[in-house]
Amino acid sequence: MSSVAKKDKPTMSVAALINWARPAPPGPQQPPPATPTPASNMLQGFGTTSNMPTVDCSIDMQWLNIEAGFMSPMSPPEMKPDTAMLDGMRDDATSPPAMRNYPPNHPLSGSKHLCSICGDRASGKHYGVYSCEGCKGFFKRTVRKDLTYACREERNCIIDKRQRNRCQYCRYQKCLACGMKREAVQEERQRAARGAEDAHPSSSVQELSIERLLEIESLVADTSEEFQFLRVSPESNVPARYRAPVSSLCQIGNKQIAALVVWARDIPHFSQLELEDQVLLIKASWNELLLFAIAWRSMEYLEDERENMDGTRSAAPPQLMCLMPGMTLHRNSALQAGVGQIFDRVLSELSLKMRALRMDQAEYVALKAIVLLNPDVKGLKNRLDVDTLREKMFLCLDEYCRRAHSSDESRFASLLLRLPALRSISIKSFEHLFYFHLIAEGNIGSYIRDALRSHAPPIDTGAIM
Repeated sequence: MSSVAKKDKPTMSVAALINWARPAPPGPQQPPPATPTPASNMLQGFGTTSNMPTVDCSIDMQWLNIEAGFMSPMSPPEMKPDTAMLDGMRDDATSPPAMRNYPPNHPLSGSKHLCSICGDRASGKHYGVYSCEGCKGFFKRTVRKDLTYACREERNCIIDKRQRNRCQYCRYQKCLACGMKREAVQEERQRAARGAEDAHPSSSVQELSIERLLEIESLVADTSEEFQFLRVSPESNVPARYRAPVSSLCQIGNKQIAALVVWARDIPHFSQLELEDQVLLIKASWNELLLFAIAWRSMEYLEDERENMDGTRSAAPPQLMCLMPGMTLHRNSALQAGVGQIFDRVLSELSLKMRALRMDQAEYVALKAIVLLNPDVKGLKNRLDVDTLREKMFLCLDEYCRRAHSSDESRFASLLLRLPALRSISIKSFEHLFYFHLIAEGNIGSYIRDALRSHAPPIDTGAIM
């Protein structure tokens, strides 16, 4: 265990926080026996309001898995997603380092080295040592912020994949002992500063701020653009009785992906990145971002805690998920559809935790940008530019947490700890999209590229002081 011996609190490595994943549940929870449901009743569990606002987020029907005439949560073990669509995503960290399976185009795919510090799969040589993304990020932030740690034990704590975050002092000492070089981090930062100046001499990364993101969030509504990415085709594994409602939900999802592209395009400096880098970043994060929006909107539908007869307080299990403004899905319908486990995970691991943290919209939009601006996405041409933008968002969020929640020194880390669950759930939902053959032929990159090339004018957010 460790504590900070310096006023500026150290936080868990950003990369470690984002790439850490919770162990998967023991097994899929079987829903109550379900009977075949006619297509006309398929959407009975969706509550709508009379004046439903325009859609701004996808409905994730990718969780559905239909078998033997009714919805079931089990997927055939032989079904595998097209891993070319999983750029930038990581699998659950539940298996030993040597046994973990990454997508072929993932940064860690094919790595023959283990992290010298914790034994996880190394993503390459960083600062002179083969190391994982978690230890790389931890060392970089420690050096850049000049943090000092203290060990509460005897300065000999075990540092491995599962315990690397328990003692920051011993982890940092092991980084040094294994040969990581502080000067390499400093040189990298100097190169990043020079690169940013050369690439954007007339603008400053300072323009990327939470205030600007909040204004973009308020202005981005529906878009007339619509992808034809999600669709029910003759090849789709969807029984005939469900094709009409699933097709309607796919259309809603297509609009939300298009709206997401508009949102990303108007983030300061994002459009100045190489077009192919923009495509890769959106391609790697769209599923997470849509799920995050669902979890965010669902917070207002959670029931408040009530006092029990014995004086304790508890709340009923969440019953409603807000799929889009004005449309909700009831838990009973999710269970009948065979998606009860995913329904519960989204609300318990995301919505409930976000509400417990009292996450506000400023923190929400900052986390969205952090998810999008992932410098570890495979194939980026200007990784350094993306890393500079993401580092700016980390600093903005950290500064906001210190200012708005000065008494909570762990808030920054607590917010980032919501991202591993988001990634885990999004990967599972993505697999189901492929099982149902709801992905249009071709690559989502072509749809994103066309949207980015469209002549729709960017949102004028004005000058924000």
